[in-house]
Amino acid sequence: MVVGGPGSGKTTVAASLADRLGLEHIEVDALWWQPEWTHLEPHELQRCVLTRLDSARRWVVDGNYLDEIAAVVWPLADTLVWLDIARSTGFRRTVVRSLRRAVRREQLWSGNRESIATFGPGSLYRLWMRWPAYSLRIDALLAEPTYASLRVIRLQSQTDVTAWLAALT
Repeated sequence: MVVGGPGSGKTTVAASLADRLGLEHIEVDALWWQPEWTHLEPHELQRCVLTRLDSARRWVVDGNYLDEIAAVVWPLADTLVWLDIARSTGFRRTVVRSLRRAVRREQLWSGNRESIATFGPGSLYRLWMRWPAYSLRIDALLAEPTYASLRVIRLQSQTDVTAWLAALT
């Protein structure tokens, strides 16, 4: 399971892990987001994710959705990779990624596309202010006895991520 705030590199790291270790990569964003930026109900997302996990022999899942899927996915995982990078790095990456997607009109999940409206002051403010909540929520979940056996790899910089991935080969 790969978790972290927006722009932390969850999908990139999960895809790299899947490729290096011969795992199926399950991107929760691709399951969650439906046409016209609607999303599944939490119980539907859980069902979708569990169906994908059941069909995969070995897997890596990326995405936060902590309240929606942590209770069903984390107990099935052997390792949690926590990309706990600096807020400024995640914020910058998210803005650059969203701007690139909007300008290029890149098609995302279920035919959705990001728009320039994403860059309104309110959206940017919420992104910046919500960032600490991701680490606090992950920390709180990891303190629960249910997840005591979960191996946690906490990477706090791109240097950490690069070194850790290099050591996997």
